[in-house]
Amino acid sequence: MHDVIVIGGGPAGSTAAALLARRGFKVVLFERDKFPRFQIGESLLPYNNDVFRRLGIFDTLCETFFPKYGGTFVTADGSAKTVFRFDRNLTPPYQRAFQVKRADFDLLLLDHARASGAEVHEQKQVTKVDVADPARAVVTTADGVAHEARFVIDAAGHGTFLGQKIGGKSDVEELKRVAVFSHYKNVLREEGREGGNTVIVVLRDAWFWLIPLSDELMSVGLVLDREHFLKCGLEPLELLERTIAQTPYVAERMTNSERVMDVKVRRDFSYRMKSVAGENFVMAGDAAGFLDPIFSTGVMLAMKSAERAADAVAEKLERGSMKLLRRYERESQVSIDRYFQFIANFYRREFLEVFLSPDPPRLFFFPIIRVLGGDVLSSWLDRMRLALFFRLVALQKRWAFSPRIAWDALPPPASV
Repeated sequence: MHDVIVIGGGPAGSTAAALLARRGFKVVLFERDKFPRFQIGESLLPYNNDVFRRLGIFDTLCETFFPKYGGTFVTADGSAKTVFRFDRNLTPPYQRAFQVKRADFDLLLLDHARASGAEVHEQKQVTKVDVADPARAVVTTADGVAHEARFVIDAAGHGTFLGQKIGGKSDVEELKRVAVFSHYKNVLREEGREGGNTVIVVLRDAWFWLIPLSDELMSVGLVLDREHFLKCGLEPLELLERTIAQTPYVAERMTNSERVMDVKVRRDFSYRMKSVAGENFVMAGDAAGFLDPIFSTGVMLAMKSAERAADAVAEKLERGSMKLLRRYERESQVSIDRYFQFIANFYRREFLEVFLSPDPPRLFFFPIIRVLGGDVLSSWLDRMRLALFFRLVALQKRWAFSPRIAWDALPPPASV
């Protein structure tokens, strides 16, 4: 009988396993793959730094991965552009983040879980989870062995076990998207610190990401509507290359680029759960819900949720209290709700006109930077200011407080 079984060795699973093992619990983690392995989600956020410091790996990350000091949002023609600078507008613990090769980053986290005392099994796929008995959980692996624990954490990512079975998983229909992406060398970037920024390039009903992973390497991805992807008549490589060619801002930066990885596709990003916790289980990371990656929230939400889940599980095992688990469940829903408001609006013209304003009101600017940095559970004052911001967005549609974007002139994703 283990204290805790963790399903999945990604950022959420490794974080939860490390924190619980360090508190003296008997933790076993099952991961279906052999690390290192490729994964998407390469841009991190500064409010993730609290978890890195608690794990004791912040300095290692500083020595290992590419620094990120902000984010740049720009229209496809370059006519509207806003730079959100973490290093100038956030307090010292949050003035930088990291751009990472996920294979290396995830391996570092998994090895840290091992070093913290968790028993880690790679290439050990979970095939069944039974949480019917509130006093224990039974996890069956592909070799037919049943493993018992007092508690199970589902951190299996998009393949969430408990979400499919009891979490009330539902797709977010208005955010049915597909990502088509690869890695390139020789992509032009900004000078100085802004050369490390994630760049989001706005098309009509789609967007590009440009994420610098090193001085030489850039991750380039196109996110578009699923229906367009299915009906465009193009293979993923041709779709990506033709859309790059017809997007002036991206095409200019990729004139001399060289693709160094096969094109990959990730389908149907967004879903959420009705329930993420119970007497003997909790879901963390992508297993608890995932939204469109426009604001690079994936790893940050995964690790923050795993940290809160680990603390809640510890309280349940030590004191029998469900208080922190219920709080975790509420905060998980709040986090998704607040980012959903930004993400759903991002595909609307009036939001982008205010968001990309060349002279944004300072009243709204700093709360937005904090949200973009990962401070989703923000203060009541920030929440009031953000409510006013979205009110201004609603008024923009009629009265145009911010300069109009030539929406119809923006290129859509390519098609036959």
